[in-house]
Amino acid sequence: MIAKKLTRLLQTFSPNEHTQFRKYLLSPFFNDNETLLKLYDLLAKSIKTNKPFTDKNTLWLKLNPKTTYNDVRFRKYCSELTRLGENFLMYREFDASDVIKNVYLLQSLNKRQLDQHFSAKETNIRRLEETLPHRDIYYHLKHFLLENEVDRFQIRRIQRTNKITLEDFDKSLDNFYLTQKLKNYCNALNYKNIINKDFEIGFIDVFLNELKGNVEAYPPSVQVYYQVMLTFSDAEDETYFHRLRELLNNYGDLFPQPELRDLYIFAQNYCIKKINTGKKEYFHQLFDIYNTLLEKGTIFNNGELLPWDFKNMVAVGVRIGEFDWIENIIRQYSDRLPKDFRENAITYNLASVYFHKREYDKVIELLREVEYQDLYYALDGKWLLIKTYYELDEPEPMEALLESFRIFLLRNKLIAKLKQRQYLNLIRFVKKMNKLPYNNLQAAQKLQKRVEESAAVADKKWLLEKIEVYL
Repeated sequence: MIAKKLTRLLQTFSPNEHTQFRKYLLSPFFNDNETLLKLYDLLAKSIKTNKPFTDKNTLWLKLNPKTTYNDVRFRKYCSELTRLGENFLMYREFDASDVIKNVYLLQSLNKRQLDQHFSAKETNIRRLEETLPHRDIYYHLKHFLLENEVDRFQIRRIQRTNKITLEDFDKSLDNFYLTQKLKNYCNALNYKNIINKDFEIGFIDVFLNELKGNVEAYPPSVQVYYQVMLTFSDAEDETYFHRLRELLNNYGDLFPQPELRDLYIFAQNYCIKKINTGKKEYFHQLFDIYNTLLEKGTIFNNGELLPWDFKNMVAVGVRIGEFDWIENIIRQYSDRLPKDFRENAITYNLASVYFHKREYDKVIELLREVEYQDLYYALDGKWLLIKTYYELDEPEPMEALLESFRIFLLRNKLIAKLKQRQYLNLIRFVKKMNKLPYNNLQAAQKLQKRVEESAAVADKKWLLEKIEVYL
């Protein structure tokens, strides 16, 4: 690919952004080099037709037909067009933030001492703030920037007006800072559960002491993250979790969808932690959370349903026997899956439903000839087919699949080492289990102990359940 950095940037543009960027390049205020416009048109066409340029000379001749290729100039063209593309994206983000751009206008009006203009614009911005749908950390940051500029305006005029609102300025800083500090701390607690590492969050004890017994005096963003902190800090007290669910139901609409999704992930991780300690009733809590995410549309990422979210929903539904719900999910939302993953996702998850309904012939029919585009669906699909043959008590095809699966794991360099080791250990233990005589209790107990003590075994719960038969 020629001009990789530039091309990758342009590939992310939507059709509307391509239209607007071309207008941007036509404006002499932003761009006075016609060659850059020509370069953009050529690359945009190649992206649209999926016919990328593979030779710099060919592209150069279309830009400068009467000159020989100049690598320094070509690189400069690409660099300049990349800079303009990045500036265009920055401008669009800036233009979309009415409060931020108006705060910068206030800054300019303040510098020019246009006091009447400043006061009128401040009134307009405050009215605009009241209409904003979200009250997340960025709302508090914007409010802080506004109060900061108003404070500077009042300090300049204090001798004439004797008016200043320092308390509002300070309160806006507290709301922004506390929300972000709590968010950082919640992430630290969550990461600790995942990678078993402690993170130092400065002065957090001071802030927690301030909020204890007084958190309801602060805005919803502070209340929600404080409750996440309590939920993770004292997992044994389940009332914290239920209060978090209540706050998310009450205040969820005050957060933008990506942040709300992250907050629900905190709640989901708590449920998973509880399930891992034997609290199986938390499958129902997970089920309720997924229903909420679907109803609110929060689960979708740019309109798409991610394959792993789809898979996790089905797994939870299967676990509590909500088969009608799963089939409705597959029917209603499968077209929201990314096209490249759709067929694998639908096939595997339908097979998972059939497996748990003990309709094993349907599982084999679905999975026997599947070609996988996604590596992790391939791993789970192959393993599900092996389990199906085990349940059907068909040792020959199962043994053949175990061996082909082992070779697949060893040859595929894209599989993470931990995941590879988990599946290889699983295969090894299954083969040992298949050789257990039913009348040898000591051998079965020995295998059971080895499995329990092994830290890296995929689907350990299923394996232990099958070993139980020999005890």
